Amino acid sequence: MNYGKILSINKIGNISQIQIEIEFKVKPGQFISLVLPKMEIPLSIGDYKNNILELHISSANIVNILSHRREVIVKGPLGKPIELKGKVLGIAEGELYYDILFPLREAKRNGLDVAVNCTGCNSEFRKPDSNEKWDTILASVKNVKTLPRDALVYLRWIKMNCMLGVCGACEINGYLPCIEGPFLEVSKIVD
Repeated sequence: MNYGKILSINKIGNISQIQIEIEFKVKPGQFISLVLPKMEIPLSIGDYKNNILELHISSANIVNILSHRREVIVKGPLGKPIELKGKVLGIAEGELYYDILFPLREAKRNGLDVAVNCTGCNSEFRKPDSNEKWDTILASVKNVKTLPRDALVYLRWIKMNCMLGVCGACEINGYLPCIEGPFLEVSKIVD
């Protein structure tokens, strides 16, 4: 666990963008957990560069707690990094876009071709052409059954307690998203 200095909290529509100064090594596909009094909140990483962690939080309660603090305890990085290769497609709906943002940004920074098909959100990436083929597909959507079986889906709806694979609360089809995810292939979670 590390202490991070809260640099800014900015409202973007229904989401608050939090920037935290913290030094750690994080890879695409991992997540963090904010340790607050009486609670621990797992969160996707919006971005990380130059020791600045960017988070996107929709809960007004959590944002209110953070707005009264100068520092916060950050547990992580947690989870399993994902391999980004070739042409990368992101698929998201509305605010779920922020779940896949860091891996997409890292892919772009590493020279990969990135496009995003996002319903109800503004994306900084180009829109895909309908006839393009993809090497990596990342998604955060409500209905995962419509995704290709090899797509990596962000498991936001899974309750994570310990974030370390000990308690088993997040188990789905024999997988523990807190240590084997939070991105898992659709084929592993949908029969």
